[in-house]
Amino acid sequence: MSQLSADEIRQRQEFLRRQRDKLLAMKKEAREKQLREAERDRGSQRPVSARAARSALEAPAQQSAASAENDKKMAMRKAIAEKLRQEVIDKQ
Repeated sequence: MSQLSADEIRQRQEFLRRQRDKLLAMKKEAREKQLREAERDRGSQRPVSARAARSALEAPAQQSAASAENDKKMAMRKAIAEKLRQEVIDKQ
């Protein structure tokens, strides 16, 4: 191996550069794919308040508990709003 010519060394360098570029491209694509998936998942679950936004950034275990709590709160708010609408509409 110590008897490599300058041409062989140059070819080896080019080969290693191409391999490195391929690896970097693969890693970049994997990061972009992961980012797209995360944005897609977060886009469908946009927080309705600052408190919900903070809880969305917390640990996943805490997030599921907070998510269930927020779902209950939202269901209650919707039920109250519907009842108020019925009362107001019935009065008119």
